[in-house]
Amino acid sequence: MTATQFKEQIKALVELQQILEEETNCLKNKDFSSLNEVLFNKQKKLQDISSRDSDIASTTTLSDIENDEELFGLKRQADKAFKDCQKINEINGQLVQLSMKSNKHLMQLITQATGKNTVTYDQKGILTSGSVLGKNIQA
Repeated sequence: MTATQFKEQIKALVELQQILEEETNCLKNKDFSSLNEVLFNKQKKLQDISSRDSDIASTTTLSDIENDEELFGLKRQADKAFKDCQKINEINGQLVQLSMKSNKHLMQLITQATGKNTVTYDQKGILTSGSVLGKNIQA
């Protein structure tokens, strides 16, 4: 039974990897309408993997796995698939951080362009608040 459990876990990890790759594409393409569904599927798959992991842990011990060549090979495959998922997830986290920084910078530019928190210098070099577009311009 444990070999079957490991094979199902490997299959679930491969499916998670595909979901993570979809997430990467959504983040790169800024496809936020699809991202919500991808995140929902990711959460479901993570819960499924966690449940399977608990089932495997309750039916076998580490020494059982190390003493069985087939189980040991399957465990190594599962570990590799898990590490691959972690790597993609880390990349996705970096993409989210870059997107957040970009959005923050854009908000600062918009705020400055609307005249809030804009600082300029007058003829004497003294700081003054003002609008980027200026006030009382006579042409």
